[in-house]
Amino acid sequence: MQFQIDPAFADLGMAIHLGMLDYQVCIGPSPDELLASMEEASELRQQELMGEAASSDPVIAAVRAAFKATGKDPSRYRPSSEALTRRVVAGKGLYRVNNVVDAGNLASLMTGIPVGCYDAAWIKGDITLRIGTPGETYDGIGRGSINLEGLPVLADGDGPFGSPFSDSSRTGINEKTKDLVFVIYGLNIDVAHVEATAEIADALITKYCS
Repeated sequence: MQFQIDPAFADLGMAIHLGMLDYQVCIGPSPDELLASMEEASELRQQELMGEAASSDPVIAAVRAAFKATGKDPSRYRPSSEALTRRVVAGKGLYRVNNVVDAGNLASLMTGIPVGCYDAAWIKGDITLRIGTPGETYDGIGRGSINLEGLPVLADGDGPFGSPFSDSSRTGINEKTKDLVFVIYGLNIDVAHVEATAEIADALITKYCS
């Protein structure tokens, strides 16, 4: 499996630093220690923002700017990290799904960078980061059909399967997942912050999901 970035991103005047990590995982409920970390991170995020909108976070603001540059309105199609942060600021806490998804959401909340968790068994061939074209859609997890035009998307031989907005059900994590592809969407984000996010994600997945 190879990975490439569409040259069209070079014309947008912003840095693109994607992290891609591979793991063998065992899917199950999140252990109490991970759940406690999720609650602690939610409280910390509320304190950091102190009533301000999630979009005021500089990392989230940078990703929103990337969405605008690719042609998507970030007020209608919010980066997944912003959606998580808005939920936490509203006092709802992070979703509880399974250990892999919960670890990914925690890493995203802590850093402000969107991430994606994908079942490698359903990825066909090489992966390309590109911009969604007119008419492209996929079945989003819990969202139904998503209009991908103008969104940064990950695509394989069968078409788009992931984005920093919402991922497809085709490559979603389930109880049968054995091989995980974890993607960090460093859109308009400096490489040091992406590397720090990769370290956090690696620690969480290695500890709670392997």
